Amino acid sequence: MASRGNNILSSEELEYIQQLFAQPEQESEDEVGGWLRVSEDAAGLLEAFSESPRIELQAGWQGHRLRFPLKPRARMDTGEMTLEVGVPEILEGGERSRSWRVPLESEQEMRLVDQSGRLERPRVVNLSYTGMAIEQSAEHLPELDQPLTDLRLVLPGEAEFVRLLGYVVRHTRLDDKKVQLGIRFEPLEDETRDMLGRYILRRHKELQASTR
Repeated sequence: MASRGNNILSSEELEYIQQLFAQPEQESEDEVGGWLRVSEDAAGLLEAFSESPRIELQAGWQGHRLRFPLKPRARMDTGEMTLEVGVPEILEGGERSRSWRVPLESEQEMRLVDQSGRLERPRVVNLSYTGMAIEQSAEHLPELDQPLTDLRLVLPGEAEFVRLLGYVVRHTRLDDKKVQLGIRFEPLEDETRDMLGRYILRRHKELQASTR
């Protein structure tokens, strides 16, 4: 489910949702980011799509596109069928778009540890929903497509790490001592996806504000 020529959401609604998800997590775990009400005559159609592996809404926003995952839910209080709006993914580019990558300006901004020992003191260069680029010593070079089974990423302001699974897809030698590696993530669990998504949205908002 996607908007193409005409956005389903207005620019003000998109701005509100973006700000909502960019805020820190609320203390109550029962709160959700938002939901869309479905009319009674469309509820049956929505139920038919409830087993679909992916329902989404796409809309343009500030030179990028936002891709919102939508999950059919019945409200506990009324039983009304709604679409729960998940944390959106920011996309860049045209038809062959990709997840927007957060550039990291400081070595202390984010910590990454590879418990498997295949990476040696990696430094995160950029991060997206689908993967990351890191720099490390050229002396310790993992093979392409080598699985990374226990990556632990600590996001800024977070005490707990996010566990990621992935594999190396690219080597780029920077000089005699350093190499940059491209890492693609395996599909993220919902909780991990939400944590990454909120951080990426917050950084996107900060970078957009700094260029105005």
